[in-house]
Amino acid sequence: MSSPVSSTLRQRAIEEAQMVLARQPVYLDTETTGLGPSDEIVEISIVDHDGSILLETLVRPSRPIPAVATGIHGITNEEVQSARPWPIVWTDVRPLLQGRVVVIYNAEFDLRMMRQSLERYQLKWNQPINAYDLLELYSRFRGERDPRRGTFRYHSLDSAGRHSGIALPNAHRATADTLLARALLHHIAGLPY
Repeated sequence: MSSPVSSTLRQRAIEEAQMVLARQPVYLDTETTGLGPSDEIVEISIVDHDGSILLETLVRPSRPIPAVATGIHGITNEEVQSARPWPIVWTDVRPLLQGRVVVIYNAEFDLRMMRQSLERYQLKWNQPINAYDLLELYSRFRGERDPRRGTFRYHSLDSAGRHSGIALPNAHRATADTLLARALLHHIAGLPY
């Protein structure tokens, strides 16, 4: 049984999800060469508010994809060999994000990867993005406390989808993950996806 405080916080999360959906956001996800400060994007997907795919592309990194990363997302060096590098892909990405709310599950990570991928080519990150972190919203919606952090517990996108009964898999590919994030936001808002 939930406490009145957690019920109130959950209701606020529901209302917040409804407000974000009313703004007809786009959804973004990336796959990368790794998690560190020198890693970069190897795939990006942007899905519109209605679920249509606006952009789905592989990206050729400046260095080979480590085997451990390929083991997670399945993207090989051979697959990205003929892909465009990030500075060229960025020219397609930027206009799709301008003036839109951009829903990202763990926004801090994907924004950092976009910035790092530009900096890899000595290009400046000067794009204001109106990012909305679905990871934060879901943690409040689910309402499980994390005693180590003193706030709500974070959950992987896969865990959030399974716990919410969403039949879309987390395939660790950018388009599948953007579609799962879209479905999760609709779930939180109490709306069909």
